[in-house]
Amino acid sequence: MESVNQWGGIELGEEIFVIFYEHSPTSPETYRTPPMEVEDWLDNEDKSQREKRLKRLRWIAERMPNVQWMLFGTGPISKYLFEEARYCFAYGQYLASTVLGLAFIEISLAGAFYGTGREDLGRVRIGVLAKEALNYGWITPRDYEMIERLRRYRNPITHFRPPGDEERVEARAFLTQSLPYEVIERDAYELMESIFHLLLKVVPWAANELPKQYEA
Repeated sequence: MESVNQWGGIELGEEIFVIFYEHSPTSPETYRTPPMEVEDWLDNEDKSQREKRLKRLRWIAERMPNVQWMLFGTGPISKYLFEEARYCFAYGQYLASTVLGLAFIEISLAGAFYGTGREDLGRVRIGVLAKEALNYGWITPRDYEMIERLRRYRNPITHFRPPGDEERVEARAFLTQSLPYEVIERDAYELMESIFHLLLKVVPWAANELPKQYEA
């Protein structure tokens, strides 16, 4: 049962989702947070999640290519997508890391094609980009199947699927006898591993070598 606390926050068990406000809608102090309550929540969040975040950061570090320098061919937005996908993953924001991570792959492929003169691919979907990348030999058939699978993970997050649709996360959870968020977490891990695997292919000159597990 959810309830509204004295500050206007919605309490769900031990978690508090807060939109703080004062009574006067015209006051410049209309939206203000009571410092101690917010700080206590943040301190508890940092303390309780620290080990899990460290574990995910180590997982990222083990899979990141050995980088001396990186050049993001599509400008700062691709760099921000790459950084925030990793940041969200480290903090356990799996939906965000899935959406941002696939956006990074998509914009990187589009930028790479633009650099070859394929301006006609500047606004196409990732499925078309991946198919063209396969035709060019930039990615392998296995890479293409991987991108298609990741696209199926992402689409029900960003596009509506009617109840009962097999792509909905609860349908996939039922088939695998998992909790819905366990499915979302697995998707995010696969997406992040795919980014590191594809990095040298979709971002030319990003690094000088792949990690050991990708050399074969």
